[in-house]
Amino acid sequence: MQNKSKNRTILNIAFLFEKLLAGVVLIAVFLGTIDVLRLIWETYIVNFENIIQYDQLNNMLGQILLLVVGVELVVMLSLHMPGALIEALLYALARKMLLIPKKEGMLEILLGVISIAGLFAIKKYLIDDIGPQEEHKKTVEQRREKFICKTFPIFCKKNNKIDYSDDFYDEENQSDENNQNNK
Repeated sequence: MQNKSKNRTILNIAFLFEKLLAGVVLIAVFLGTIDVLRLIWETYIVNFENIIQYDQLNNMLGQILLLVVGVELVVMLSLHMPGALIEALLYALARKMLLIPKKEGMLEILLGVISIAGLFAIKKYLIDDIGPQEEHKKTVEQRREKFICKTFPIFCKKNNKIDYSDDFYDEENQSDENNQNNK
């Protein structure tokens, strides 16, 4: 019994540390956004008489896309959903493909297109499609408990059984039906 308590404490510390790291990444993205805005101000407003070179624009787009990948990383760390991981990988691949140097061949672009097609196939055929309304109804606590139960069944609160039912929604739907019947 004490071993389960230790494991649960360690797991809760790991979740807390993960949230802390997501916050650090979010702060870094915010500071990077300020840096990009400063770069745009200097390039387009202060030095407006100079023509923007390809390398300058490429570097600016690279920084912006890197910030987008950082935001997707925070989303992935917060949601604990396979779809969030796929989206983070899609943005990372798109960034890599858009920033391929001119002198590189078409092989890199072909590999990028195949990789993106593979990620879309994984998302369509291997990941359960849950509608956005149902997913947003779940609280963070419910997602965390479901993740723990799926990954480590011994930590489940319900007699070490994995319970995939959503009693929370059933109660909510019953109360809605009762309210409609009373009207």
